[in-house]
Amino acid sequence: MKVNFISRKGTEHFATPILNYIKNNTNDLIIEKTITKNKLLAVFKSFFYHKIWVEWASHNAINISSILRANQKLVIRLHRYEMYNEKYMKKIKWGKVERLIFVNPELEKIFKKNVNKYVKTVTIPNAIETEKFNYFEPNSKNSLLAYSHSFHPVKGYDNLLITFAKLINANPNFSLTIAAKKPKSPIHLKNYNQCKKIILNSNLKDKAFIHEIGDDSEILDLLKKHNGIISYSDIESFHYSFAEGLLSGLQGFCNGWRELNPYNFWNNWCYENEQKFIEGILLWGKLPIKERKKISISNRQYIIENFSSEKIGQEYLNLLSSL
Repeated sequence: MKVNFISRKGTEHFATPILNYIKNNTNDLIIEKTITKNKLLAVFKSFFYHKIWVEWASHNAINISSILRANQKLVIRLHRYEMYNEKYMKKIKWGKVERLIFVNPELEKIFKKNVNKYVKTVTIPNAIETEKFNYFEPNSKNSLLAYSHSFHPVKGYDNLLITFAKLINANPNFSLTIAAKKPKSPIHLKNYNQCKKIILNSNLKDKAFIHEIGDDSEILDLLKKHNGIISYSDIESFHYSFAEGLLSGLQGFCNGWRELNPYNFWNNWCYENEQKFIEGILLWGKLPIKERKKISISNRQYIIENFSSEKIGQEYLNLLSSL
């Protein structure tokens, strides 16, 4: 059985670990990709398949759901931002959708309440290619890391720096590195400059550092040089970098009071407010190396057991095979 995977070029990366798993673990289900910016080509290719997986509930989902034949099965994966686009939600023919996949159960609940309660839905988290991340044994340094691909305001780096200044006032024996790709768009550049301004005005120049990621290979080196990973975003459907940090053996500290509830994934690392967040980091800073090692091994195992490409890929394989 063949499945047509359809995604706009440049936005297919979240599905890559899943697609690779299916390709390498079965001959019964074959994924054939249509990755293009040409919407008409995507629609044309979909005519030739019984099963279709559309990545992102946006333009391709609208077009293909509008022309779907009775003998075809359409699966759509919704990530997050699409649900807040009224046009997308209104124009997709939900009655034609065989299964709508979410990466976060909170989003599934919101969709059922605000968009359509009749669509068959399922939540399957994002997948991590665990073999790409080594385990780094922790040391005694109180070195914290927050990273992503951009300095977008939603990442909360400016607020993190304000919180970090309070942490340093309580105990100066900490450092923080914030890393992302060099800002190019005005909104990213504005937030980048705001972060640098906070560092300067809060007298953090010897404690907080901005790192511009030139290549993704640098991420492993960043993980190796730090002992704590932070998720301080205002809203995240999953948060890959936090998962990658835990997988690499870092201890995690997650903003648990943000808009989109992170507790389903990161319950053991969430804090209900800023004060408890700071207290959690201060407590970790006093832990002996033996305890840090024990925690780091547990963190890595949690990611492997719950979000590996093997586990998540098999869930997709089972779902697609059952339709």
